[in-house]
Amino acid sequence: MITKYKLFAIWIAASTSLNFFWPGQLFAQSEVHPAEPKESGAENQKNAAAAGPSPSQTVKSLTVDEQKRFLQTRVPGSLIGKFGSFAGLFYALEGVLIGTPSKKVLEIQLHGVYPKKEIYQPTYEEFFETIARQTETSFSYQPDVNVWLFDAPAMPLPFSLTKAPDWTEENRGQYVAYIPTVAPVGMDIYMMGKYSALSDEKAKNIREFLALSFSQAMLKTPTIDQMKNTTIDGAEALYLESAGKAPETRWRQWAFIKNGCGFIIVSAYRTENEKTIVPAVDAMIKSFHTTETNK
Repeated sequence: MITKYKLFAIWIAASTSLNFFWPGQLFAQSEVHPAEPKESGAENQKNAAAAGPSPSQTVKSLTVDEQKRFLQTRVPGSLIGKFGSFAGLFYALEGVLIGTPSKKVLEIQLHGVYPKKEIYQPTYEEFFETIARQTETSFSYQPDVNVWLFDAPAMPLPFSLTKAPDWTEENRGQYVAYIPTVAPVGMDIYMMGKYSALSDEKAKNIREFLALSFSQAMLKTPTIDQMKNTTIDGAEALYLESAGKAPETRWRQWAFIKNGCGFIIVSAYRTENEKTIVPAVDAMIKSFHTTETNK
């Protein structure tokens, strides 16, 4: 059952930017209702009219089959702003309500991972998984309020690997950080969206988009010609190695798609730590395995 607190948080997420819904309207669809005012007759009708139309009259919940069809519909993959403000914008643009019971999630900054829509448009399922990944939640449909809810627990990671001895692993939502004892950073694995129905050409375009989007952090005008082809977990990958922006640092990155999952692996290190970090990173990448399967 959706509690009053959850409904209020959902409403906040949906109306932070745009005042389209009122808490009373969302409560009206749930099994939990606020206390009814002790009024009757003409006074009740007057107040009901002032409150606007009832969601039960204007919003139809999705059946299980309709939910499945909806999740396979394509949508522009743009993400911008904090979850709370994005939810309002998303409702205005797509007419779809998303929400969360977590005040922490409301304040999380979302980041776009998909290329422009001419290259790829994710399904709603893929798009929602990207939001869930970044907010460390899972998503589910709440038919009593017609809202897609983002709430704990976090989704399982779509990969496994053998962590280097004495390194620390930290799941930070969109990426997992692997930290050695000799430096504050060592290797990060970014989860860069889910993809489906990819032709070889489209997969190549997305892989190049991912590689270029990250290499811009190090190079003014990166090109694919500066990268080498390699394989990770049997998938084609683009590899780049360059000097870092700070003195005596190096940058390495790998971009690939495996089983419909986009990944960027990055490793930055000081040259004095090369003999410690590089072999450990190479061994972890060699052990990398995508656990997600194509649907």
